[in-house]
Amino acid sequence: MLSRVADSLYWIAQNMERADSMAKLLSVRLVSILENQDPLLGTENDWKEVIEITSNKEAYQALYTQYDRDSVIYYVGFAKENSNSIYSCITIARENAKMIREMIPIELWEVINELYLEIQSFSFSIVRAEELNNYFKSINEKYFLFQGIISGLMSREEGYLFIVFGKYLEVIRKLSRTLDVYYNQKRTERFDKEGIHYHYWSSVLSSLSGYDSYIQKYQASMDPVKIVNYLLFDDSLPRSVSYSVQQLVNAFEILENKQVNGYSKKLHATLEELNKELRCKSVEQLPDSLHKYCQRLQSLCDSIGIAIMETYYLGEISSR
Repeated sequence: MLSRVADSLYWIAQNMERADSMAKLLSVRLVSILENQDPLLGTENDWKEVIEITSNKEAYQALYTQYDRDSVIYYVGFAKENSNSIYSCITIARENAKMIREMIPIELWEVINELYLEIQSFSFSIVRAEELNNYFKSINEKYFLFQGIISGLMSREEGYLFIVFGKYLEVIRKLSRTLDVYYNQKRTERFDKEGIHYHYWSSVLSSLSGYDSYIQKYQASMDPVKIVNYLLFDDSLPRSVSYSVQQLVNAFEILENKQVNGYSKKLHATLEELNKELRCKSVEQLPDSLHKYCQRLQSLCDSIGIAIMETYYLGEISSR
C-alpha cells in the first residue's frame, strides 16, 4: 500500500475517534449539569478536568484566565486555534479523506464531509445547553455510522489495519488519561452522599462508553476499583485497554505475516512492552500507583505511534 494512503487512513481513524470521545465527554458533562444531581458540578475544577483530559492545559491558560463552562466548551469543541478541538479533528479527518476519496467507500466520505459542513455552520454563541448536548450527541451518532461503514464495507486489507492502529491507540490514550484525571482527584467531599457517588462514577463510565455494559455485568454497584478493572483489564469490553492492545497486536501480526523483520523490530518491541502491562488483571496487583500506570500507557502509545510512522514511512509525526 502507498504510504500516502496508509497515512491518511491512520489519521482519519485517530481524529474521528478523538472527536467522538471529546463530544461524548462534553455531552456527559452537560447532562450532569442539566440534571443537577451534584451541586458541585459546574465549578472551575470540574471544567479544568475536561481540559486536562482533552487538551494541553498550558495552551488553554495562554488564552483564558479561568475554567468556566463556555470557555472550556468552546476551546474543546470549536476553537480553530486548538489543534485537539473537535473542529480541528474533523477538519483533519476530512482533509485526509479528500486526498484518498477513490480509496475509501463513498459513504465514508459523505459522513466525514457532513460532519465537517455541520461544524462549520454551527453557531456556538447562540445555543442553549440542551442544544449543545444534542449537537454533541449527533457527532456520536455519526461516529457510530462511520464505524458501521468501515465494519460493513471496507475490505480487510492493509488499509483497514492502519485504521485499527489509529483508532485503538487513541482509545487507550483517552481512557488512560481519563482514569488518571478522575480516579486520582481528591474528591472525598463528593462522596458524602450515595447518590452523588453513584452519579459521579456513572458519568465516568458513560464518558468512556462503558456504562450500559458495566451495569449489565455488575448491576448497580458503583465500586471505583471494579470500574477501573473493567475499563482496563476486561477483554469482553470492546473499548477496554486490554481489548484495544490485542487489536493493535493482531493488526501488526497480520500486516507482517506474523514475522518480525529488521525494519519492524522497534514497533514489535514497543507493542510487546505495552502488552506486558496487561499481565496484571486488577488495579490492586499494580506494582505502583494507578497514576504511574496510566502515565506509562500514554507514553507507550506515543512511542508506538512514532514507531508506526518510522516503520511504514508515513507522514510527518504529529506532536498532538
